[in-house]
This record gives sequence, structure tokens and C-alpha cells, in this order.
Amino acid sequence: MQDILVIGAGNLSWHFVQILQQAGFDVTLVSRTPDRVADWPVRVQSLAEVSGSPAIIFLAVPDGAIHQASTELANYFSSATPVVHTSGATPTAMINSHFAQRGALWPIRSLRVGEPVTDWRALPLVYHATDAALTQVLGELTAKLSDQTYSLNDAQRAKLHLSAVFSNNFVTWLYEISHQLCTESGIPFEVLLPIIKNTALKQDGTSPALRQTGAAARGDQATINRHLHLLASHPEYANLYQLMSDAIRHGVGK
Repeated sequence: MQDILVIGAGNLSWHFVQILQQAGFDVTLVSRTPDRVADWPVRVQSLAEVSGSPAIIFLAVPDGAIHQASTELANYFSSATPVVHTSGATPTAMINSHFAQRGALWPIRSLRVGEPVTDWRALPLVYHATDAALTQVLGELTAKLSDQTYSLNDAQRAKLHLSAVFSNNFVTWLYEISHQLCTESGIPFEVLLPIIKNTALKQDGTSPALRQTGAAARGDQATINRHLHLLASHPEYANLYQLMSDAIRHGVGK
């Protein structure tokens, strides 16, 4: 059983410590605020309390804290200790160069404390390391957690993270715009749930443009104009609508 140290007590950590333990690893969570995680099902220690050298350290901290946190770790652990951050957008070079083996492991999922993932085997995990030995370790570790694992370098992972912003974060805000428009007119947002689910389930790995429908795709300017008129009281949404419509029209026409 390998000893794993997880640094940080955010949304990802809540999930990560549990799935690692389920996979048979001996996990310790290091947190500056132990009271906050008192009910988490994992051993919690301060950095000063950690004894020995873990097989691997995971930095589950905000992107902007990766370098600072790894620099602090350099005061406690040898350069031979593998340190892996959990960011999709940050290069592994942001980990302090004191550590010879640096890497990244990023789950492609929006994770929140208290919202369990029902099937980690179907959750894609992306990993990368600065050397072959750690790459192999991360490949074996991720295979114990998921059936979908991908070895992608820093540049690939950054582009994938950007893609996820478009397909997840931005789409969620588009749902919020729909929710606001429905609420303004006394329409239950639930009316849209079937079409939202149907659209998502239609994606099969082929180009989504092949399934694009709507006024912009068919060049229906009259409907577009009516929609823009309805958005007169929301100029920011009207601008977004026009930008999206132009992008669809040009993209589908290629």
C-alpha cells in the first residue's frame, strides 16, 4: 500500500482522497484548516506532522498557489519525492524545480464537495510527467481509478482545458441565461430540460457541427431579428446572441 499525501482541502480533494482510498492507497490530507475537514473520511495532518517520505504528493490547490505550495514543500521533502498538481491549465514547470519528478493529473469533471461521482471508472483522467518513471507511475495509478486515461503533454492538456471551458463552463452560463429569460416570463425552466438532455446525449464524438440546427444554421435572418428584438432589454445577451449566430452561420457554411 503506497503512502499518498494530498495537499489542499478544496472541491477536488474531497473526491480525490476518497477514490484513492477506495483504490487501496494510504492517504493523508494536509490542510491549514483541519476544523474545516473534520468530517472528511481521511486522516488529516498539518505539514509539520507528516513523517517519512510519501510515495507521491498531490497538490490539489488553486492554480495560482501551485508554485508557492511546492516551494514550501521543498523545505520538508527531498528532491526525489514526486510532486503532481491537479490543474488542467497550469504547466508542470510551475512546480518548484527542487523536485526532480514533477507531473499533473487532471480529472475532466466539475467537482463539488458533497456531490459524489457515481462512476469514477467512466471519468476521464489526464496525466503528464517530466520523466518516464513518473509517467509510468501515473499511468498505473490512473488505471486503478478510471477506464478512460490519457497521457497528454502540457500543451495538449492546456488546449483540452480550454475546450472544456467552452463545452462545460460556458454552456452552463448559457443555461443560466435561458433560466433568466424563462423566469422573466413566468415560464418554468424545467420545460427546457428534455431538449438540454437530448442535445447533450446526441454527442457521439463526431463533429457537433454535423448536428447543428436553429435559425443561424439555416440562415433564417427573420427569426434572428425577432430574437434580437426580444433581447432589447439585455444588450449583453443580444451581443452574445449575434456573435454566436455569426459563428454558427460561418462554421456550418464551411
